[in-house]
Amino acid sequence: MRIAVNARVTAFSMGGQQRVTAEILKRLKDTDIIAPSRPLGGPEGHVWEQFVLPARSAGRLLWSPSATGPIVKSFQVVTLHDIAFYDVPEFFSSTFRTFYGVITPPLMRRAARIATVSEFSRRRIIDRLGVPDDRIVVIPNGVTQSFRRHTLDEIAATRAALSLPERYILLQATADRRKNLSRAIAAWSEAQKSLPDDLMLVASGNLSRTHVFGDIGDIANAPRTKLLGYVADEHMGPLLAGAEAFLFPSLYEGFGLPIIEAMACGAPVLTADATATAEVAGGHAVLVDPHSTESIARGIVTIASDADLRARLSAEGFGHAAKFTWDDAAGRYMRLFDEVIEERMRR
Repeated sequence: MRIAVNARVTAFSMGGQQRVTAEILKRLKDTDIIAPSRPLGGPEGHVWEQFVLPARSAGRLLWSPSATGPIVKSFQVVTLHDIAFYDVPEFFSSTFRTFYGVITPPLMRRAARIATVSEFSRRRIIDRLGVPDDRIVVIPNGVTQSFRRHTLDEIAATRAALSLPERYILLQATADRRKNLSRAIAAWSEAQKSLPDDLMLVASGNLSRTHVFGDIGDIANAPRTKLLGYVADEHMGPLLAGAEAFLFPSLYEGFGLPIIEAMACGAPVLTADATATAEVAGGHAVLVDPHSTESIARGIVTIASDADLRARLSAEGFGHAAKFTWDDAAGRYMRLFDEVIEERMRR
């Protein structure tokens, strides 16, 4: 039986969930990609998903890889990366959290299986939505081949292309306020007093999507900071590989894919001792309290001041990241789809 794939979200800019979907789809066989004839977002997209998609996927198992799907269809696997809209609603627009708060419970009740990306998310989904243990499976994310150790020449080429300083700590910057950008910038402002003058903070990421996450305030005037904005895929790996450390003090993550991507590039990682980030880091990162500016600042000073620590974290993290592959994730999805199809055929 061919698998139908709800590909509505793949038409939009490449965020985390779109990347996961794209990597899995590269490795799946016998799939029918179902998407609107043009990109549809907001209410128009949800109407298509609820009323057009069920008819177009009739008789086949549907995989909905990005948290939403047609409520009427029970022969469906839904991937729900996290339930942040329940756990930390203050980080989302009222429209976004209201819609997901309404659609998620009946969708989870109807779907044949739910996939998620970490044990943390699995427990939260079970506790909040009452999903039985045997209907939810953890399938961790993987690392693409572009995230690897890079040569000095590759790092130098990216440094020149992005006008990077010789020494820098890298921070992921997005409009998603869960990423804790404002507190990380404040921690950097404090930490830099104890660090060499030639060490800078480089912030990369997409600062749009305020319609989902709300305004993030002005960060352009932070001291000794270079704001890159969006970085093309070809430069992301060398950017990480050239960093003295990667900062990811996120307040809430269902997984935290940038952690293992940074580790795969050999970058020492500082991340949050909270939600799924400590789980994904696996004991190979400096952990901080993401709610404390002082804790983040201490962590920055620790990782930036100790070359031996950075070398150890780089080596351990590189080995840890090798455990996370998209081939493994796709294999787990294929086995899950086969299980759901076999159950259907036995009825």
